[in-house]
Amino acid sequence: MKILKRFGNLLLIAALVLSMVAIALAAEVRTFTDVPADAGYAQAVDWCVEHGLMNGVDDTHFDPDGSMTRAMLAAVLYRQAGEPAVTGSPEFSDAQPNVWYSDAVVWASGKGLLRGYGNGLFGVNDPVSREMLNAVIARQNGENPAWTGAEELAVDAKRSEAAVALYEAFAGSESMPDSPSTGAHILVAYFSATNNTESIANHIKDVLGEEDDIYEIIPESPYTSDDLNYNNNSSRANREQQDSAARPAINGTVANMEQYDVIFLGYPIWHGQAPRIMYTFVEAYDLTGKTIVPFCTSGSSSIGSSATNLAAVTTGADWLPGSRFSGSAGQSAVANWVNGLKLPEAEAFSERETNKMYIQVSGAKSALWTATLAENSSAAALKELLAAGPLTIEMSDYGSMEKVGPIGQSLPGNDEQISTSAGDIILYQGTSFVIYYESNSYNLTRLGKVDGVTQAQMKDVLGAGSVTVTLTLTDPNG
Repeated sequence: MKILKRFGNLLLIAALVLSMVAIALAAEVRTFTDVPADAGYAQAVDWCVEHGLMNGVDDTHFDPDGSMTRAMLAAVLYRQAGEPAVTGSPEFSDAQPNVWYSDAVVWASGKGLLRGYGNGLFGVNDPVSREMLNAVIARQNGENPAWTGAEELAVDAKRSEAAVALYEAFAGSESMPDSPSTGAHILVAYFSATNNTESIANHIKDVLGEEDDIYEIIPESPYTSDDLNYNNNSSRANREQQDSAARPAINGTVANMEQYDVIFLGYPIWHGQAPRIMYTFVEAYDLTGKTIVPFCTSGSSSIGSSATNLAAVTTGADWLPGSRFSGSAGQSAVANWVNGLKLPEAEAFSERETNKMYIQVSGAKSALWTATLAENSSAAALKELLAAGPLTIEMSDYGSMEKVGPIGQSLPGNDEQISTSAGDIILYQGTSFVIYYESNSYNLTRLGKVDGVTQAQMKDVLGAGSVTVTLTLTDPNG
């Protein structure tokens, strides 16, 4: 028994020793096997990778002795600047469009950081010298360095030297200005199929501060790995992107969308465009008067026309230029972009007249909706009527596409040819209040649109029978 007890104690001691060794070894394990922990550039490499400025040549190698090319340097500084929006393709014969360095070359040459050789060449794959490396980084920092021509600086710069130069130039301040403080109420809304866009959205939220909100756009039917297989032409993502009318359903809605003044709108790039679910999202709300700030993630594609095409299906919103990030972009790169935006001050929103009304539905099911009123004399007359107190309307079904009921007096008309969709509020012949839950095309007067309610939700509440609707300018629930 003593032998067994002693043997057991030895096993316990051995296990503890092995555990301590494992912990010590784990502390020494580095992401890149070719970057020793005691290397003078190790901290700089870690910082550059953490902040999304530089990546390894593969998962386990950084290639510290490899050359830093002009395209690489342009890309690194473009990321450090927050990857601001650019237009067009590189105007150099040796620079390709729509590859990992394209936007960076357009940006760097336009900023005068790397101007090219003057003979139509940028020198995409040419290594930069140590002096060029230092000079370009200094220009990025707002300096105007003199060219020394020193012989020891005329040699090719290594990737490790580039990491050190970036770390020394930007790590001290993190190149992160103070967070913007506009007083506006901000929402960060994003769709993220593989968590890359979610990472950027969280960075934006952290930069903006705790007082602002974040909302994930979640599909009713989640995307599987097979759905996202871009190499399979019949995969779900590919089929949706090829169908301009595709509108994947969303699980849930943003509560009280009307309270937000600024919306950061994030998504991955799928075949050069925003996923179709983003169209579902923006079409579900009245974004009139709001400032929209698009951002996207991709391996190499720019934001391109994706935000412009999203803006085209909305009305009345102010869309700011967007930005593209890699999924691994660090918070400093995101902060540089966010803090460089010209976001409107709170005063711009406080002076904006609210143009909302509340719709209380009572029937087989009940609901309380908000609606944004149209900008015409008909809606103004309705608003004036509601200023005197609530208006209750008994509404019945018509044509399996709308609920209609008498207002009790005549309002001025502003008829136009309208193709309605679910949520449209219409004045018919000056005396009838109409809420559409299906589409129709006719000569009608627009009064407004219900905010953030899907067609399925509207049909579920309105049902097939009669309902009672009460209109107010203030929240009936206080």
